[in-house]
Amino acid sequence: MQINYQEINESLLEKIALKYGEIAKKHIHLEDGSCLLAALCDDSIVGFISVYTRSLAIPFSEERDAYIDIIEVDENYQRMGIATELIKRTEEWAKKMGLLQICAWSSEDKIEAITMWHNLGYGLCPAKIWYELCKEAVNGYYVVKQLNPVNPYTSITKIIKQDLLCCSLKPIQKLRLISDNEGVYVYKGLYDSVPAVVKYFEKEDDRREILNYRLLARHNIPTIKTLALGTATLVMEDISVSEEWRLGIPDDFNDLDVAKGLAQWYFTFHENGVSVPELDSLYFAYDSITEEILEKLILKFPEAKELFQFVLTQYGKLREMIYKPSFTLTYNDFYWTNFIVRKDKKEAIMFDYNLLGKGYRFSDLRNVCWDLSEEAKTTFIDEYNHLYMEKYGNIRTESEKVERSIDDVMDPLFTLIFAYNRKGSIPDWAKKKDEYMDGTLLLKARHLLL
Repeated sequence: MQINYQEINESLLEKIALKYGEIAKKHIHLEDGSCLLAALCDDSIVGFISVYTRSLAIPFSEERDAYIDIIEVDENYQRMGIATELIKRTEEWAKKMGLLQICAWSSEDKIEAITMWHNLGYGLCPAKIWYELCKEAVNGYYVVKQLNPVNPYTSITKIIKQDLLCCSLKPIQKLRLISDNEGVYVYKGLYDSVPAVVKYFEKEDDRREILNYRLLARHNIPTIKTLALGTATLVMEDISVSEEWRLGIPDDFNDLDVAKGLAQWYFTFHENGVSVPELDSLYFAYDSITEEILEKLILKFPEAKELFQFVLTQYGKLREMIYKPSFTLTYNDFYWTNFIVRKDKKEAIMFDYNLLGKGYRFSDLRNVCWDLSEEAKTTFIDEYNHLYMEKYGNIRTESEKVERSIDDVMDPLFTLIFAYNRKGSIPDWAKKKDEYMDGTLLLKARHLLL
């Protein structure tokens, strides 16, 4: 039995109302700063959770926490770990939001639920609350779990404050760690009393993101508002508390207004990116396709030996070919977690520029269209082409044809190499891709190079 988890949309909301009643539906929070997840088995809802965020009272009014307003699991699917999984996914969301803690309340008659909270590491505080619906007081427990330790790495926060002194005298306070991943530390805090997100890059290579923010600002490409840019530290607006912007959500992949806003950002990004003086020195994804790595792939992936050997024999011509099209800035990391949307949906902006580099427009547009729904994809391409036509009086038919023919060969190779470099072996998803083994990619490579 396969249980799938997804965010609750309007369709699922109606299913919840039908199955669990209108009272349950009223506990679903649709406002900004909420998390709504459903557990599904064969398209049938077998559980759901709704969480909203709230500010604490004085003297901690700058702090916010997550409150689980309702969690339900179908009685035929209980004791299968569904509630636990819903809670864990909610915790991950709340932690990324930089929230102090996550809370809930459970009546004392729900013995199994209280045991679950305890096993998940929640503190339990006995409490009696008034239920207006049934006009009675009910005994139970408030449960709470701290998500983001205030300052587990005191040495890092000292470095951050010292680094920011080089560019600003404004105070940085109340830093709370959200995540640390391979030398990139992300905090939430207050910068000159303004809510902010702070990223510190331990490794020199990762600090290119700071340089990229500077580069985009110089060339009038919209980004998240930056508050300070140090040598190794980036301070930006905290979008989770913005009155104008919100973070991207999965449903944005189906939203035509968001697709149009993304097309406008990408057009500005590409147009202004053509004239960037630093373009030649930027990261180019296809530079990772080296003779050395192709020889390693022959040994690791013998089923596609003929493909890799052909590319090796034509390697010089391949290198010449991929540098023929015009380059511009490319984003290279499109996903809903990496963009923000104005609340009126009139604008969308990509952020997180760690993989920003140079490349082809087609490759960037293909990355976006891969995730968008069919209707949103059409809107995105139509808007991009409209802006191009408006400026130049034509569309990129011939240029795109050349870029597509190269991309059709290079992107599958790059994807395979990227996975290999990260894992040191060929992942299962790559082994199952037919085009590597059935001759499709080899045929495309021959067509490109012969």
